[in-house]
Amino acid sequence: MKQRFYTLSFSFFFLFAINIFFSCGTTSKIINEPAEEAPLIQAPETESQHKNQNHNKDTITLLFAGDIMAHSVNYYITTYEKIWRDVHDIISEPDLAFANIEAPIDTTKAASSYPNFNMTQKYVQAAVDAGFDVFSLCNNHTNDQYKSGILETIKTTQAITEYTKETFGNDIYFSGTKQTADSKLSALTYNYFEANGWKILFLPITELLNRPDSSDYINFIKPDEESRKAFIKYAKEFREAHPCDLFIISIHTSEPEYTRVITEKQNQFYMDLLEAGADVVWANHAHIIKDRKIVVDTKSKRDKIIMYANGNTISGQRTKPELTSKNPTGERDNTGDGLLYKVTLHKEKDGSIKIKKCEPIFITTYINTANEFVIKPLNQDFVDYLNDVPRTNWAKYIERRIKINKEATKDLIEWQ
Repeated sequence: MKQRFYTLSFSFFFLFAINIFFSCGTTSKIINEPAEEAPLIQAPETESQHKNQNHNKDTITLLFAGDIMAHSVNYYITTYEKIWRDVHDIISEPDLAFANIEAPIDTTKAASSYPNFNMTQKYVQAAVDAGFDVFSLCNNHTNDQYKSGILETIKTTQAITEYTKETFGNDIYFSGTKQTADSKLSALTYNYFEANGWKILFLPITELLNRPDSSDYINFIKPDEESRKAFIKYAKEFREAHPCDLFIISIHTSEPEYTRVITEKQNQFYMDLLEAGADVVWANHAHIIKDRKIVVDTKSKRDKIIMYANGNTISGQRTKPELTSKNPTGERDNTGDGLLYKVTLHKEKDGSIKIKKCEPIFITTYINTANEFVIKPLNQDFVDYLNDVPRTNWAKYIERRIKINKEATKDLIEWQ
């Protein structure tokens, strides 16, 4: 049945043995030019480069990733396309794929790592080419390059949007930053568009900034009780003013990093947003994977979802994985894993929205023999490949990570 769900246990723990334990941090200096010269996009000759066309307008499939980061080590690769090569089909198959860009994209400045991140345009374009469609730009690193970095990020994302539309005919959406300073809720930037016959409303916010300056140029909500109540009220009015099939709220949450704990206060905030009209609350910041909750609302006849954190989709936080550890669950090891959460929803004849399927797809950042950081599906096929290569220590490590990830997080269901 479409309404039936199962509670499954999963867990992702990636070992990152790092000498310095800073927030979002590895601090190695970028001393060489990042990989910019290889062709970023091949000519659109194959169908695999485009979103699959879902001709059933009553059904839509969404995929939610976590944080796309760029530490120094992520730039040293022959072509950025290689980062995404083994997960391209997973990302490009759904109707829409969502991700968080955790850095400014200021092309007037050099690429930089922690503590003041800055990405290159081609690094972000590679994520678009991999199949992502919708991006949040607001998080605790959004103003790492100050006001000028925010404004340059807007210019860069506009250029990416135009290039992708002209080259492939695909629509790409970014929001979370503002052209002019305005702290009012009504000034929050968002995306309102149609995909496969579904009207989508996407609103990203952050409750964290690493510095207070230029906060009025960002979708920033203070993480206090008064501000959260005001935002919940606004979300209800916002949904009413923007009729849609799905209202998706992205939250870069004020919470401790590197822990799977979900506080009751945090959970209640997300549940209140669902009550106010959100269909999906997609949270991030912890840099590790947390639980998911499916809420079956019998009153509104709409199935809803909370994702408490999907971890890092790509990063360089784990530079020295504990390959020989029997229980690789260190703080930095966990940051090497990510979750691609695939959700299929269906419009019923009575107007209700039901979730047909939720599929957690676990991924990991793998350091290949060329010392390049690439994304791999975290599964038995990858273990078999590592044994064949052979990289037996890596194979044993991934086996342990698979086991950990099956035990650490889960899909929950709540009936209302």
